Amino acid sequence: MWTEEQWAVIEPKSASSVVVAAPGSGKTTVMTEHLAHVIATGRIPAQRILAMTFTRQAAEHMRQKLRKHERLRTVDAESCAMGTFHAVFFRALLEADRQVYPVLGQREQYALMREAIADVFGERHATSMYEIQSYLTLYSRTVGGQKQGEVEEKSKRILASYVRRKRERSRWDHDDILLASIDLLESGSSAKSRLFQMSYILVDEFQDTNGLQWALLTSLVERTGAFAFVVGDDDQSIYAFRGASPVYLQRAAEVLPNAQQYLLTANFRSDQAILRHAGQLIRHVRIRVDKPLRGVRDAEGVCLACEVQDRAAQWRFAAQLIRRAKLEKQSMAILARTRSQLALAWTELRRAFGGEWDLLAKGIEFRTFHDSKGKEWDVVALLDMAVPFDVTLDSDEERRLLYVAMTRARHELYALVPRVWGGAAMRAHPFLLESGIEFGRVNGRNRGSKLGEKSLDFSGCN
Repeated sequence: MWTEEQWAVIEPKSASSVVVAAPGSGKTTVMTEHLAHVIATGRIPAQRILAMTFTRQAAEHMRQKLRKHERLRTVDAESCAMGTFHAVFFRALLEADRQVYPVLGQREQYALMREAIADVFGERHATSMYEIQSYLTLYSRTVGGQKQGEVEEKSKRILASYVRRKRERSRWDHDDILLASIDLLESGSSAKSRLFQMSYILVDEFQDTNGLQWALLTSLVERTGAFAFVVGDDDQSIYAFRGASPVYLQRAAEVLPNAQQYLLTANFRSDQAILRHAGQLIRHVRIRVDKPLRGVRDAEGVCLACEVQDRAAQWRFAAQLIRRAKLEKQSMAILARTRSQLALAWTELRRAFGGEWDLLAKGIEFRTFHDSKGKEWDVVALLDMAVPFDVTLDSDEERRLLYVAMTRARHELYALVPRVWGGAAMRAHPFLLESGIEFGRVNGRNRGSKLGEKSLDFSGCN
């Protein structure tokens, strides 16, 4: 059932493990199986194991898998400490009798940031939701590791006002939980928290770690003498705007005690053409853990960049893909870089299909590149993969983001490239060129054109 690579990770060991895993390699499943084996063999008592994730859903999914595992009792699954970084450390603060404050809800947090912006720009300033979100993101980045010197003066004043308003109301946001936890770990006091009794600490999706979370993990490992097990893919580190960095996963084998690095390179998700071009793209990233992307599936699949006349033709092409996916009972996703692009696509496709839309739209997912992470579909269409001729792009963060989007596809991947956008001539996204993807033009003469082994009716797409 398990490959040699997977079993090397699953097998319990008396050392720290750093697992760098390619997309579609089953990294979370392997981590859960490893945890089950550690408990089942009695190597470490379940109550001395901590597993941390980045979402509540991921933590609950892991616990459910442990509950159903044939080698474990229900009490074993329930005895592990498990949760998000924030939940785990908030509980630790409570157990240590540290002062904690109610955590702001999203609406409250937005309201405080709106007031902070008004403090600097004045009450008459028309503050948009995008502006509020941008400053909240900037705040998280400064807390998570960005240097204050990189923030402009007005932004510093806004962030200072936001912090002051939280203090005046005796409230916290999620970043305050981690800041208080750093103080707890550095205090050297004999804390009553169960956190300090851990012998084994596991972290999933470690490429999403920021500087504050890295400091918490390394401090906790040093204080408890615990071994660590971290798993992630530096090629899928796409949350730099929150302060996350792939460097922590890349450095982990050098820092964690007696650590051994393992690679999971077999992709069980995507057909060969998709992996070939995604792999060629990601090799342009400057600093990364070098790992092959090996496909288990023999099928060639479809991976094409489709040039269309304009965005209207793009919607028509997407409509053809949706209609065929529904007929062939394939799962499908429409992916775009921004929510505004998705909203426009939804509106235009609903207009194109008319009364059929409610039925056809069921099961077709519309997601941003960021929001597609961790998911997969049979057919994936990437929208608006074009840029102006005078735009130069050379961002490893954006390369990783496109890599994530490309590797969501199981069998068919189409990058749609409008040659005209808003009346301006456009060129194909340069990262598509880096991927070596095959280009084809879609127009009225392409009726019945073959895309790989699939046939589509493209009449009227020009």
